[in-house]
Amino acid sequence: MGTLLPDALDFLKAQSFASLLALYWYIALFEIPRYGVSFLVAALFRPAPPGAGAADGVGRLSAIIAGHNEEEAIERCVLALHEQSRPPDEIIVVSDGSTDRMSAVIARLLRQGLIQQAHATDLRGGTSSGVNLAARWATGDILMKVDCDCSFDRHALRNILTPFQNPAVGAVSGNILVRNPGESLVAAFQAIEYMISISLGKQAADALGQVACVSGAFGAFRHEAFEAVGGMDAGGGEDLDFTLRLRREGWEVRFAADAICYTDVPATLIALIRQRFRWERDAVRLRYRKHGEMMNPFSHRFRPRELLHEVEFLGFNVIAAAALPFYLLGLFASYGGFALIVLAAAQAGLLLLDLASFLLAAHATPRARAMGLLWFLPGYTVFNGFFMRFIRLAAYAQEWAFDRSYSDPYVPNKVHRERL
Repeated sequence: MGTLLPDALDFLKAQSFASLLALYWYIALFEIPRYGVSFLVAALFRPAPPGAGAADGVGRLSAIIAGHNEEEAIERCVLALHEQSRPPDEIIVVSDGSTDRMSAVIARLLRQGLIQQAHATDLRGGTSSGVNLAARWATGDILMKVDCDCSFDRHALRNILTPFQNPAVGAVSGNILVRNPGESLVAAFQAIEYMISISLGKQAADALGQVACVSGAFGAFRHEAFEAVGGMDAGGGEDLDFTLRLRREGWEVRFAADAICYTDVPATLIALIRQRFRWERDAVRLRYRKHGEMMNPFSHRFRPRELLHEVEFLGFNVIAAAALPFYLLGLFASYGGFALIVLAAAQAGLLLLDLASFLLAAHATPRARAMGLLWFLPGYTVFNGFFMRFIRLAAYAQEWAFDRSYSDPYVPNKVHRERL
């Protein structure tokens, strides 16, 4: 064993380009292209200076907050909206079948004039039904959906409105940063992930016209577009589903990097796994069952412009997750103990790519205060590259084999029964 490391390093040094490509085909197929697009866009992208642009001329803004049992968070969220440099013209809150004191809290906020409308339902219908209820009574030209537990940069609302100056824009996604990275190692890894995949990744998608999901935590929609596609559909993954329907109808979807929202992420591994199982199962169901015709060239709903983000998800998420076990098994079967050195060398290379992505994301989003997360980057590279891919693979297998998204407790059972 003492000679394993030197022998393995000598083995790697002796490889030709072709043999290295055969050895690291997984990296060449699934990692380098993914990083390459972000780097290319970052090289061409120049963030607008703070305060650039204006939200004038887009009309009234209605903020919609729909929640279940959020008595502790709802008042803080409402007060945060009032502190904005461009506050909403109206705030509408829906208590979705809450069993705590949320209904009483929003009634008090209404009496105090802090919100303009308060609605409460006896039975829980899910996030979509709450948003649809609020949208029916909203008077704004722009509808903005926010989660109860979010807080915002002072200019977030002004900045998320700016892209709506283009009448072709139907929706804008805000930039989500993690508020609790110091709570646990898992939360710190997610803070890095959000910076790379959202702050940097969605900038790349925006530059290519491929923003495929407006964040459910902080996103805005043109009221006209919301009504044109029939509002939000019942079931999980409503943010992805709604965005795909907007794109299908020809609306542009943008990302506002300077519209910053802060949210708490799961601090335990179990909570993270449950969240990601739900997200990934919903993504598979929506992309390949409900909206599969958007990839079918023989369907009247086929849209060539949708191919890029659909192929990106299929290749870098689904196929990459499915291929990883085969790559690892083949590596250990062929090289035995040398496989550990091969993987370590690969991780060293990926760490450098993650470092470059992290620094680009930090530069693009100065308010992320990213430097405190730098020490977690080596662990994040392994966590994201291996562990999270196996979580995705398990979620995809569950959905394809058992339709598990139709029994997710995130959505009430009565809603699931109506959808089946």
